[in-house]
Amino acid sequence: MINRFPDFIIVGAGKCGTTSLHNYLAQHPQIYMCQKKETFFFINEKTREKHKPWGAVTTVEDYCSLFQDAPKGSVTGEISTNYYAYPESAQLIYQHIPTVKIIAILRDPAERAFSSYQMHIRQGIEKRSFEQVISEDNKYVKRGFYFSEIIPYFKIFNRQSIKILLYDDLCQNPIAFMQDLFKFIEVDDNFIPDMSKKGRKGGLPKNQSLNQLLTKPNLLRSSVAAVLKLAMPLQVRQKIRAVLIKKNTYKAKLSPEARRKLIEFYKDDILKLQDLLERDLSNWLSMPNQVKE
Repeated sequence: MINRFPDFIIVGAGKCGTTSLHNYLAQHPQIYMCQKKETFFFINEKTREKHKPWGAVTTVEDYCSLFQDAPKGSVTGEISTNYYAYPESAQLIYQHIPTVKIIAILRDPAERAFSSYQMHIRQGIEKRSFEQVISEDNKYVKRGFYFSEIIPYFKIFNRQSIKILLYDDLCQNPIAFMQDLFKFIEVDDNFIPDMSKKGRKGGLPKNQSLNQLLTKPNLLRSSVAAVLKLAMPLQVRQKIRAVLIKKNTYKAKLSPEARRKLIEFYKDDILKLQDLLERDLSNWLSMPNQVKE
């Protein structure tokens, strides 16, 4: 069997709408999306081994098998937001698939950092306030230095093979955004996916104990599930749980102080990225009352 590699790879960034993007792309009749998000294949071997418990793909054969069910003539794609975090990924991808299209979607880095922080709070991993954790070396902050993360791709791949998308464009005009992406991928750009279902929404739990009860394995949750299993199907139970999680979540806002500090960290990187992409990114350097409509 001939090894089949993807025609395009979305390399980043996390917390920038990639879950929604995967959903929209998978709806296109000419596109086959890898069902496994985050394969960890195009990263250095040592790091890949560390991610084995999370399903890291370690051999070419296993990686290519992820695309073996793609219909003949379809365009195949993968989303792995961890690729852009490792400088060696660009070279590793190029060595295996020099003709692949590289795509990244980027979001205001301060908002992305805050979104990542909120996710870790919901998971019960983070306990500190956002203001307490902000530093250039913090894991939430580091992934927002986009220029530094994507420049290896521009040094290795032909510029015509790279498309950098902005999360703001996805939010403001999702249909035009997707049709432009379809055109780049070289599939029918008249197709309009169903975009009524959104990806995971951010926010912080109103009650952390209740959040842990609803999201983490525990005896009470298992007992309730065992009883409800007799009365209602899994889909209904999952819907009820989703509603309860939503009701226990409130939309948090990034404080002006935190945003000001993050802008100081990101300013030079944003200006370099702005020049590289030839896009106005001044909104990313603005305080709330200065942000353009």
